[in-house]
Amino acid sequence: MKKTKKRRKLDNIALAFPVAAGKKDSRVFRIYCELKEPVDPLLLQNALESVRRHYPMFQSVLKRGNFWFYFEKRDIKPFIRRDRKKPCSPIYRKDQETLLYEMSYSGNRINFEVFHALTDGTGAIRFLSEIVSAYLDRKHALTAPSPDPVSEEAQEEDSFSRNYSAKNWPKQVRKSCLAYQIKGKRLRQADMGITECTVSVKKLLEKTRERGVSITVYMTAVLLQAIAGGMTERQKKRPVVIMIPVNLRNYYRSQSMGNFFGWMEIEYRFHKGTSFVEVLAHVKRRFKEELDKEQVALRMNRLVNIEKNPMLKYVPLGLKNFFLKIGIWAGSRNVTAVLSNLSAVKMPELYEPYIDRFGVITSTDKIQVCACSYYDNFYFSITSKFADTGIQKRILEFLRRESILS
Repeated sequence: MKKTKKRRKLDNIALAFPVAAGKKDSRVFRIYCELKEPVDPLLLQNALESVRRHYPMFQSVLKRGNFWFYFEKRDIKPFIRRDRKKPCSPIYRKDQETLLYEMSYSGNRINFEVFHALTDGTGAIRFLSEIVSAYLDRKHALTAPSPDPVSEEAQEEDSFSRNYSAKNWPKQVRKSCLAYQIKGKRLRQADMGITECTVSVKKLLEKTRERGVSITVYMTAVLLQAIAGGMTERQKKRPVVIMIPVNLRNYYRSQSMGNFFGWMEIEYRFHKGTSFVEVLAHVKRRFKEELDKEQVALRMNRLVNIEKNPMLKYVPLGLKNFFLKIGIWAGSRNVTAVLSNLSAVKMPELYEPYIDRFGVITSTDKIQVCACSYYDNFYFSITSKFADTGIQKRILEFLRRESILS
């Protein structure tokens, strides 16, 4: 087995996060577990100490090199704290050697917050799940089967580079277009509106199967319709575009605990009298097109191809960041909002009596819907930088009309 290095370069997607992070958007997300009993912080600290030894890549700080950002391992002990900060508060601070994740508790809730450059939703859920397991084992003298170990080398693998191929690209490339941008008074820089909701997975599946679509397709159409409900006829000249992260582990073999996701953009041009059935049919068709393996590979290869341009290798980091900021700004003009469904969180059955649900909240500079499920609890959050809550209200009202939300 190869020895892992003390330093490692950021993966392809992660390169943008240190540049994009700021007061308006920390690029931090929170995964939490809601137990059915109050959290014991001393046992939780003990569980964290036990689990973090198996994930040395999480013991990293972010450093600036001459040409690239990079991670460097540090033996810094993380401490459990009582949750007193706003969700998704900044974690990465320029030129400060601090870990890129934090753990806290409040009442029955265990929170794991992480700077997105370190890991994605899949990696974060695995890390938190193992901590929750270790905590409940200690609290209730349980013994669950140990998860299959992941080697340090596999955890730190750059799965983008490993699966990159510049050959056999599809000829058809769907071009992005300028999207409708939500208008209105914005909240103060550090503030963010958070709406949380839990519905029955059974009820939701009954409705989506009745309509012949997946939960993610359905929720995308609901979000599109809710945004359109606040648009004028003139504003409908531009499409509403929802960006949706795509877990690339569903297409390529990877045990990476870093970032390994792409995204797709689902657009809809609304007109007077557009029905939800029309929106849903369009979204279903577009999902089928965009989730085709060839299209997924195309989008990933295009991203990695830019990074691998030999001319960029010796361009100073400051200049790289300047052009990356321009690219991030230009890309944001093609997106109205974001929806991310982390799907089902799976835990050994013996923990079910002690866990109520899992949840996910993310920072945003627009509007973002994040979802996950645990047994019959389908949870979603809506985070927003806008003072107006019309979109959130229209989403909840629609789900009530659909008899999903009581």
